[in-house]
Amino acid sequence: MIKKIVISRFNNIAAILQHNKIQEIIVINDAYQVNDIYLGIVQKIFSSINAAFINLGNHTKSGFIHISDIKPLKKSRNVNRITEILSVNQLVIVQVIKEPTINKGPRLTANINLLGRYLVLMPFCNTICISQKIYDKNEREYLHALAILLKPATMGLLVRSSAQGINEETLLEDFRSLKEQWSFIQKAAMSSSSPSLLYKDEDLIKKVVRDYYEDDIGKIIIDSEDGLRQVRYHLDQWKCITPITKIKLQLYKKSECILDQFNIKQAILNALQPKVNLSLGGYIFIETNEALTVIDVNSGSFNKSDNSKEAILRTNCYAASEIAYQLKIRNINGVIIVDFIDMQSQRDQLQLLEHFNKVLKLDNAKPQIVQLSELGLVELTRRRRGQSLSELFNDQNHQYFKRNILLNKTLDYNIFERHSIVNKNINSLFFDKVFTRSISINKIYIDSEKYRILIDKESVVNILGLRFNCIVPLILYSKIIE
Repeated sequence: MIKKIVISRFNNIAAILQHNKIQEIIVINDAYQVNDIYLGIVQKIFSSINAAFINLGNHTKSGFIHISDIKPLKKSRNVNRITEILSVNQLVIVQVIKEPTINKGPRLTANINLLGRYLVLMPFCNTICISQKIYDKNEREYLHALAILLKPATMGLLVRSSAQGINEETLLEDFRSLKEQWSFIQKAAMSSSSPSLLYKDEDLIKKVVRDYYEDDIGKIIIDSEDGLRQVRYHLDQWKCITPITKIKLQLYKKSECILDQFNIKQAILNALQPKVNLSLGGYIFIETNEALTVIDVNSGSFNKSDNSKEAILRTNCYAASEIAYQLKIRNINGVIIVDFIDMQSQRDQLQLLEHFNKVLKLDNAKPQIVQLSELGLVELTRRRRGQSLSELFNDQNHQYFKRNILLNKTLDYNIFERHSIVNKNINSLFFDKVFTRSISINKIYIDSEKYRILIDKESVVNILGLRFNCIVPLILYSKIIE
């Protein structure tokens, strides 16, 4: 089956699908994100732990930075105390390397990295690094020599694995773009004297093409004509399309929401549930609390084998495969403890661990199995960068993914008292409703089952996305309302 990328520009959500199964979900949110760059002010310094809190502006949580992440600010190698580097009310440029949790703010670094399609520019690090995923020795030497020629005297370069086989002009263009981006950030920092956001990765389409497009992607489907042009622009800009490339770009035109068509919405709803049924019987429970996740495996109705010992091993192996998938799609981070069904045979335990380790290798976050404890618990860790799916969709900004959030809701039209008539040209906001007359609206009713607006008995409008946002399009497009 073709590996494909599905992008819903209207909902700001994208997904990677393989064999028609969702492998990864990408979301852009308004809060702190990895790679965001801020001009911050040192708020508090804790010399006992060699760390400080940085005020980043209007956000509720301050960022945390450790002395190990402020090497670029050190005046000499012998400086080992944070009080010798930072002082209260000092301005400092920092970048988010770990997104906040429920109770903790974002983790910050002063070692800025500007991410490109093929290169990473490191303004405060005078080194050259080649991705370990490039295995060919000749290619590594070639890219290293090219990086020496490109690298500015006081900056560093990291060559990404996607640079393999790319010509010099394309790499040079990517490098120029990163230098211009850093120049803009510097100017913005010098013109500001208070905490502010200097750079944010808020373009979903650019992020998806830059970070998730690979040679094995056969199709990109998007629900916006402008978005399709943007995808084609980025693919051409980064020379991703060649005569031998078999990628197909497709505009989604159906009236049904693209998230429903490809079961992305349902996958998100399922991933927010603690219980996961296994395909051949049995089930697992996933409970997350801050940085600790506990997963319990139960045999349930699994009875495919007369041999109970074999049945337990098979159930555990099926569960291990499903757990590896759930860790990836839910983006579960931190410490994970898995309670498999008890197995007395040490041979079966080793076989399970071998299988579990094999399926975990497919995850780019590189989960690491730490040990099998004396109580039969498998302990592993998964690197945290972005927020988990539950952190993203359980907050108030994404309540539209709750199953009953739109049930029997009524919205007063008071906010639009000055706009009592909806012009027929508003049909451009919706997939399949064409207005042939002006419609007077007193109230808007929400049908949660089909996600549509019921204006009156004769008029039904299917809204674009899943958000509880039937008002928002009218605000955004108020220019076409008479």
